[in-house]
Amino acid sequence: MTEESEPGIMELVFDQLEELLVTIIDEVRERPGVAVAILAALGGAIVGSTLANRSNRKRTAAAAELVEKQSRGVGHTGNLLGLAMRLLQNPIVRGFVLSMVVRQIRRRVAG
Repeated sequence: MTEESEPGIMELVFDQLEELLVTIIDEVRERPGVAVAILAALGGAIVGSTLANRSNRKRTAAAAELVEKQSRGVGHTGNLLGLAMRLLQNPIVRGFVLSMVVRQIRRRVAG
């Protein structure tokens, strides 16, 4: 009584696959144009996927390169700001920058 009288899941799956295969073979025999259409569709899908993947890689590489360039620019900007802050700690540089800013403001107000 340990054996079940019902077929297992795997047996049902194999039976369904066998029926599908037999149906496909019968349709191909009756209508060879359907087989050609199916093969053409599969070929088109494979070629399309390959071309889409190739162009996608190029776009991904270009985007990664752009992000890398932008991040380098941000790093350089940070370095320049740090250098500017160290320069502004010097009283001579600070006085020179302040006099230039005052001179620019006077020109704009007077002009």
